[in-house]
This record gives sequence, C-alpha cells and structure tokens, in this order.
Amino acid sequence: MDTTHSRQTVQGARFILRRSLAFAVAALLVLSAGCERSAPSTDAQAEREVNYQRARKLYEDRDFPGAADFYKKALSVNPEFASAHLELGLLSEDKLGDPIAAIYHYRRFLELRPDSEKRRLVEDFIERAKLSLAVKLPQTPVADPGELTRLQNETAALLQENATLRTRIAELEKTVASAESAGPTPGAAPPAPSTAAPPAVAAAVPPSASPPIMAAAAVTESPSESPRVRLYVVQRGDTLQSLALRYYGTRAAWEKIYQVNRSGLPSKDQLKVGQQLMIP
Repeated sequence: MDTTHSRQTVQGARFILRRSLAFAVAALLVLSAGCERSAPSTDAQAEREVNYQRARKLYEDRDFPGAADFYKKALSVNPEFASAHLELGLLSEDKLGDPIAAIYHYRRFLELRPDSEKRRLVEDFIERAKLSLAVKLPQTPVADPGELTRLQNETAALLQENATLRTRIAELEKTVASAESAGPTPGAAPPAPSTAAPPAVAAAVPPSASPPIMAAAAVTESPSESPRVRLYVVQRGDTLQSLALRYYGTRAAWEKIYQVNRSGLPSKDQLKVGQQLMIP
C-alpha cells in the first residue's frame, strides 16, 4: 500500500513539473514575440526624448551647431537611436560641411537598421559625402617645411645676385658709353699696333648667374691694347649668324666671332646657353 502511494506521488510530481516547464516555454515565446513586435517602435519611443526634441526645434530655428549638440546628447542617452544617426548625418553633410561625421552616422544607421527601406538612399548619401570629402582634400602633395625654407633662401640669394650683376652691367655700359662719346684725345698719336695676345676682359658675368643676362662688358684699355672686346652670354635661340647681324649688321661676319672664340666652340653650330663669347 505504501509502495503504491509513493508511486502515485512521484507521478504527480512529474506531471506538475511537465506542466510548469510547458508554461515557462510558452511564456518565453510570448515575451520574445512581444519584443520582436516592439523593436520597430524603438525609434518612435526615443523620439519623445527631451534632447531629441530640443535638437529638432533648434534645427527648425536654423541653429545647426546647437542642433548637432543635442542630437549627440540624445545619442549618448540611446546610442542605438538609428533615426538620430541619420538626421545627424544629414545635418553634418548639408549644414555643417563635415562629410567625415556624415559618413560615420550614415554607416551607424545602416548597422542598426540593415533591412531599412531607406538603405539604398543612405548608401547614396555615403557616396555623396565621400565625393564631398575628396573635394576638400588638398590636390598637391604636402612639401617638407625644411625643403620649402631652403628653396626660399636659394631663390632670395639668386635674386640678390641677379640684382648685383645688373647694377655692375649698368655701370660698365655707362663707362663704355662715356669713353665712346669722348673720342680720341686731340693731338694724341694713334696707338702702335700690338702683337700681344687679345686683351683680357675686365669684367665677366659668372656662367652660373640665373637667369642669363646679355651684356656688352667694358674692357680695361691701356695704350698698349687695341680694339675693344665685348663679352656676350649666349641665350636660347642665339647663333653666330644672328650675333653677327646684331653687332656688325650682316650675317656674313659670323666667321669673325667664330675665329676669336674658336678654342671654346667645337663648331659654328654648337652654342650653349650661358656660354661666354667675345665679340671683337
């Protein structure tokens, strides 16, 4: 009798346990279904949050930086507020000119709402913001500040050297003009022919001067030196014929220049820019 009663007690306990488990499973299913149904309303609930409402009001009042601040506060309260991410992305791109922040918030919206019907549109927003960012980026490589300083110093030194050379040339040309206008001294005997080597040039323009400068350099003359020699720095496009035409009025006189400068000219057609020529 006691054995039969014990069996009935065990069976009753098992029945009650099965009923309890079934009830618990059913309750979990109902709760999970309720959560799924309430998920879409998350943003609708969040839209009643004070910071979000304040952000919308400031946007309507065209206080865009203030609106952005309150959107950020709303997101700090609820980081999964997808609509706030989307609106802050649009605000950052269209009103604040911040494509980087816009791209971030657009992507957060897509992460939180991967199945949104706005997905294609938001993806287009991201591409648009990327193009806006590309326009803002510098189009030239950033130069090393030290290199820029070095180039600026070299440029200043060249300009100073160029100005000094121009001053010297102007003084030499003035000296030559004064000597030519004065003419020979009355009653002075003509200078005796000299068999010495061609006179040395008193002043020469350094070949490294930049840019090349054309000049007729004066020659220091003494009673023992005859004809004056001018110095010319070859420029782009110069030929012996063009120089002969300039200084002698005829191209046929090119051989005169060639003979004087023959040691430095491989041929009559090989003039180098910056090269110095003596014009007899």
